Amino acid sequence: MPPPQPPLSRRTAWPDEPNPLALAAERARRGPSPPLDLTTSNPLEVYLLPPADLGALAGPGAQAYHPDPLGLARAREAVAGYYRDRHGIAVDPARVLLTSSTSEAYAYLFWALADPGDEVLVPTPSYPLFAYLADLAGVRLRPY
Repeated sequence: MPPPQPPLSRRTAWPDEPNPLALAAERARRGPSPPLDLTTSNPLEVYLLPPADLGALAGPGAQAYHPDPLGLARAREAVAGYYRDRHGIAVDPARVLLTSSTSEAYAYLFWALADPGDEVLVPTPSYPLFAYLADLAGVRLRPY
């Protein structure tokens, strides 16, 4: 049985179902003549290829660009593999979120798990940026 989900902040109480615009876009993508998506952020999907004189960066592997908001799938699989191989813990790579820093990770946790005005317990001494991150998330720190 999967572990219970932590309660999320009320600020993230968004509907889980696609909105009418997303549904219409999906129908159009499956149609005989898919529309031109002017919102794409992937330069390779709109045929903006890098110059050929970039050496290794112009190779076919470097031209594959598949952004993922959770982090590269290969990297998340490596994290899951580390926990499996080194610690005997089964981790689903789909449940791994990679961030660019601990500050970003803590900010996500504050935003996702606490509502403005909530208190968060933190050890003393603590992570030096907790006070700033808590202010941005609208939560109060309670040292222990």
